[in-house]
Amino acid sequence: MSNESNQDDFLEIVGDFEDELDLTLYADSKELTEEVTVQILAAIETGLKLTGRFDLVLTGGTLGTDISNALVAEFNADYEGFAGLHIWWSDERFVPADSADRNALPLHQNLRNQKIVVHEAMASDVAADIDEAVTDYESALENVNIDLTILGLGPDGHVASLFPGIADIDDRRKVFAITDSPKPPAARISFTMGAINSAAEVWIVAAGEGKADAVTKIIEGEVSIPASYVRALTHTRLIVDTDAFFSE
Repeated sequence: MSNESNQDDFLEIVGDFEDELDLTLYADSKELTEEVTVQILAAIETGLKLTGRFDLVLTGGTLGTDISNALVAEFNADYEGFAGLHIWWSDERFVPADSADRNALPLHQNLRNQKIVVHEAMASDVAADIDEAVTDYESALENVNIDLTILGLGPDGHVASLFPGIADIDDRRKVFAITDSPKPPAARISFTMGAINSAAEVWIVAAGEGKADAVTKIIEGEVSIPASYVRALTHTRLIVDTDAFFSE
């Protein structure tokens, strides 16, 4: 298929980027982590006041883990707060529960606030196999409306575990298994693009010059990377630091 045809398909699916993408720039990863954490907490507070429930999807990677750790500190500082908050992950590595590779590890190990409900995909030492873990996670997500999804961004433009060549924008499932991920560990459980885009809001976060090429491709609507297809129901944000935004 020609590049022109690809671009036409892209615009038909996600629309005009300038109308829908909210770009926010911070000085460095530290400032980004601090500000995004504050903004997530504000969104949770507002959502809980309005409906009594807030469903938040977190992410892995260095930046995602930093944000998770910052959130845990805030959650633990208010033992009586955050009732009605449910936490999920857009992807998880199918490894043992105590593995450092688990995206959920910061909450699995350190969260002390028992008001918060944490939904982890089953680990490899809990589930019989990855298919059981997928079925269990998808069942838990049934009838759940995600309020806010935080996504990390890979240098290759992947989000969750939707790597180039794996992401299928027409996949109607919510969750699926990957057994041959191009980035280890090979076995993973991931949201589909449809599940990602079903959230009311999605914030893509990226820091460091290694992400600059992917950030540029998102802004330009480059159809070759999965991140370009992220579109929330109401609000899509790209939140980056200067190193990820400016490249030579």
